[in-house]
Amino acid sequence: MKRYLLLLLLTFNALLAEAQIPVLFFGGHEAAEFEFLWSKDIDQQGKFNLFNYTLFIADYNEKQENFSNIWQVITYNVNKTWGIAAGGAFSNGEFLPQIALSYQVESNDLYVNLFPSVQYLPSEQTLGYAMFGLLFYQPKINDKWSAFSQLLFEPLFSKDGHVSGFQQIRLGLNYQTLFQFGVGINLTQTGNSFSNSTNVGLFLRKEL
Repeated sequence: MKRYLLLLLLTFNALLAEAQIPVLFFGGHEAAEFEFLWSKDIDQQGKFNLFNYTLFIADYNEKQENFSNIWQVITYNVNKTWGIAAGGAFSNGEFLPQIALSYQVESNDLYVNLFPSVQYLPSEQTLGYAMFGLLFYQPKINDKWSAFSQLLFEPLFSKDGHVSGFQQIRLGLNYQTLFQFGVGINLTQTGNSFSNSTNVGLFLRKEL
């Protein structure tokens, strides 16, 4: 596991200098969050792509432990829409290896990336089935402004039923592609009872 983590970090550092990285800070009523994500082709033909989503959550009142998640896969693109991905997630120190399909659609104002996956859950010693999804929609309003919306989600199930799920919704404005801001809400569910928690607040996003 340590060798795998080192390989991921070395790959990340090698590509970081050339990649455009959207960084987002979200201040909610329960917790503060910092996240960044990026996607970059790692060959000249665009057949191989590295996708990373990183999230840190700090609870104000320490009702829950601080949470971290690094979700990273390498995708082989069969065509412009479909691909095959492999990688995993480091979730609070636990590594969850996975294989997935990749479905991607991109236009001037719309971006959709879906990863239906099968992953191994070490804590439960069983397979999990998930759908990691990311959607951006930024229709133009005028020369300076456009609307900004982001949806990120991942439901996770195993043979025993629902394990966890989360949804992150961001709605706001984009000023000259320099920065984005607005309101947001995070929803999380755990277990078969779907015990729910929410975090509502404001976000500021900047592409570095």
